[in-house]
Amino acid sequence: MIKNATLTLLLSLGILAASAQDVIVKKDGKTVEGKVTEVGIDRITYKISNSESSANFVILKSEVSRIEFDNGQTVFISDKLDRGRRRGLGPQEKPVSPQDSEPLGGNMINISPFKALDSGPGFGVSYEVLLDKKGYFGLLLPLTITIPGTYSYMDVSDTNGSFMFYVSPGLKIYPFGQRKVTYAVGPSLFFGRGERWDNSGTYDPTTGTYINGGRSNTMTRMGLIVNNYVNFQVTPKFQIGLNGGLGSRFVDREAYSSRISYTRGLQITGEFNFSLGFRF
Repeated sequence: MIKNATLTLLLSLGILAASAQDVIVKKDGKTVEGKVTEVGIDRITYKISNSESSANFVILKSEVSRIEFDNGQTVFISDKLDRGRRRGLGPQEKPVSPQDSEPLGGNMINISPFKALDSGPGFGVSYEVLLDKKGYFGLLLPLTITIPGTYSYMDVSDTNGSFMFYVSPGLKIYPFGQRKVTYAVGPSLFFGRGERWDNSGTYDPTTGTYINGGRSNTMTRMGLIVNNYVNFQVTPKFQIGLNGGLGSRFVDREAYSSRISYTRGLQITGEFNFSLGFRF
């Protein structure tokens, strides 16, 4: 009796082992049962029967989420890991760039340690967001501060430039999309406001010397500039940018007091910028 039960149990286990199959789970939730015989670069080969002479079937790895083997092991199919494994397989394999292994983010924060405008050198920060999924259009929102320099002549210091704040929202057009080296062009509408200090001297006949004085001039500028941009994507997260552009100021006003102001005509303007950026 015990011998018959033992034989029955062993026979049942043998039948279960022979009929055990792997389960291929697709990304759409559907499953395929069979015996996986090979996991290749871009496809998975399996049989629907354990017989060696049975036909082979193929399914693309891009359609598969995971494989549940009959021994209890589960292997998840990751496109990112799979591309990483293919780097050293041979000369026929396409090199994998940082953009292939990790997608580029659609948001960028750039810090400009050096920026030059016609009102003087300065620094700035900007935020950019891509407006479409393919990355052909971006909205740029920069803030720039120009800092006046100084010079001395006969122990008298004077300013050279203006302390101004600029806001210049713009549109960036990427004709070739997002790449490791990316080119863009687009217009920016800028508005600037700040102050310029004028030193002056008044002769004192009593002492025979000049008394230093000065006045603060309020400046307002508005115009349109067209910039050309080049971005170097060092890593998927870090980029270096350069841009330069030309345009015109259609508002250029300088007020010496609440009652005295000067308005200039159409003026040519330009800018150059070097930036370091973080992408996410």
